[in-house]
Amino acid sequence: MKENIKNAFSEYIKLTETELLILSESLITKHYKKGEYFIKEKDFCDYVGFVDKGLFNFFYLIDGVEHIRGFFFMNDFISNYPCFLLGNKSKFYIRALENSSITLIHKKDLFLLYKQLPKLQELSRSIVEKLYIEISEKYESFFIKTAEERYLELINSEPDILKIVPQYMIASYLGITPEGLSRIKKRKS
Repeated sequence: MKENIKNAFSEYIKLTETELLILSESLITKHYKKGEYFIKEKDFCDYVGFVDKGLFNFFYLIDGVEHIRGFFFMNDFISNYPCFLLGNKSKFYIRALENSSITLIHKKDLFLLYKQLPKLQELSRSIVEKLYIEISEKYESFFIKTAEERYLELINSEPDILKIVPQYMIASYLGITPEGLSRIKKRKS
């Protein structure tokens, strides 16, 4: 098992070498070229993964316009969690913004491992709780923070994002126009 995955798991739980070996037998690595999709609208999501390398965005496509909801960076867990957990079809897309790789586990394998390694349920619960908090904070930020405050938070948490992600995507993620983002960047430079 890759060190970055072990390190991510260790933030939540302690797995023995034997447990890590059992878990690693169910993992696969998939490579994505820039522009390839992890999931598309109306697909089912049977995998949850960990971004080993690269960057993904997730977005809704409404009347031909991408509305960026977020990003998955290296060392992030990745999935369409509502779709994965409920068995629904995806309402959004997840796409590689650069050549990337993800270590994946299939839903049926994960659920079998829950019985064999009960600690994995604790790991999954902790990851989902963290994601819920992140989503809640982002949602809340649209009500209590200015676009400039959201921009500053983003570049503080992901300083390289401006080098990697096109400005129109960052603007969409922040809920502003590209021109509005340009004005914020000028004020901050």
